[in-house]
Amino acid sequence: MSRMKRSSIRMICAGLLLTFGVGAGRAADAPAGRSPAAAREGVVVGYFAAWKRDVVDHAMIAYVHLTHIAHSFAWPDKEGNLVLPEGYLYPELNQEAHAHGVKVLMSLGGWGNCDGFAPMAADPAKRGKFVRQAAEACRNWNYDGLDVDWEFVDTEEERASFTSLIRELDAALKAMDPPRQLSMAAPAGAYYGRWIDFEILHPCFDFIGFMTYDFHGGWSDHSGHNAPLYACGDSCGSVDETFCYARSRGIPVSKILLGIPFYGRSFDCPALGLPFQTSGEVSFTEVQNRLANGWTSSRDVCARVPLLQSPGGGAIVSYEDVLSVRSKCRYALNNGVAGFIIWELSHDRWRGQSVLLEAVGDFFLHRTNLPRRGEDKESRHAERF
Repeated sequence: MSRMKRSSIRMICAGLLLTFGVGAGRAADAPAGRSPAAAREGVVVGYFAAWKRDVVDHAMIAYVHLTHIAHSFAWPDKEGNLVLPEGYLYPELNQEAHAHGVKVLMSLGGWGNCDGFAPMAADPAKRGKFVRQAAEACRNWNYDGLDVDWEFVDTEEERASFTSLIRELDAALKAMDPPRQLSMAAPAGAYYGRWIDFEILHPCFDFIGFMTYDFHGGWSDHSGHNAPLYACGDSCGSVDETFCYARSRGIPVSKILLGIPFYGRSFDCPALGLPFQTSGEVSFTEVQNRLANGWTSSRDVCARVPLLQSPGGGAIVSYEDVLSVRSKCRYALNNGVAGFIIWELSHDRWRGQSVLLEAVGDFFLHRTNLPRRGEDKESRHAERF
């Protein structure tokens, strides 16, 4: 799960528009009205960045609000070897997570670590070696499964190789005692999604996490929201459009996870929809610091996300807050979505708390603090998919 520095955004936005445009019905977002439950209900996968251990370590994670941790990243080399970078293995993380009933997945790939996927997966011998080593790593290091984050499959040859790789990983993990889980981080739309055989492969996965963020960034030709629930006329997509796309590809809602970013995207322009010179990533922690130093927040009622503006009005940040998280949780509950993936846990620290993670846990996993019907000012009825 990466902060995807996607290129060719104009083509991606055009692909999203063609895929979702006419006939793509908005899914339902009215309050679900479910009663609170003490036990976890659903799936919440938090990505733990191995290189951010100095920011959030195993003892600082609010495990009660998670069902899984995706330990990022290991990866394949071109010869089919599993590469575990220095400092990656973290037995205390696995032990602490398991003590709290949380599964730990070894996440494979991530942005910048995917050069080995194509040559490895294209060669049956190298592919077999990688599958064996990955399964053995689960056994040796006490992982509960694998998460595949190949960014991105983008040719017919890679499509076939990816399908073979997933089938072999699935078989190897299911043959283990106990069986291990398999998930993937999936592109948010058809531009890269067209190269994945979702209709064939979804039975292999326990769940598929769609990276519903980075809809705008430094690669865009205009400023926009990082993870809007609804596109509201913007051609670069939204969480809702991704969900409708996933359903159109035959993926059961019981396996669909949507993404929530614990970071925002900044632009050096005064408003949405404008050209800009620079863009960056801003953690939720930094958003709180800026709010304490004169930045102001407003809300896009249509997109269901907030917008931060600098004191002089020359810069904006699209980000997530507790209200936008609640909107996404309500949307997921009302549409039967299995849960969420979160990129990533270290971005969400404020005064010793994980504010956004607690919101996901409260509103989705534990079904507490949900608004009653009519109480949420952002609620509006929409078409069901």
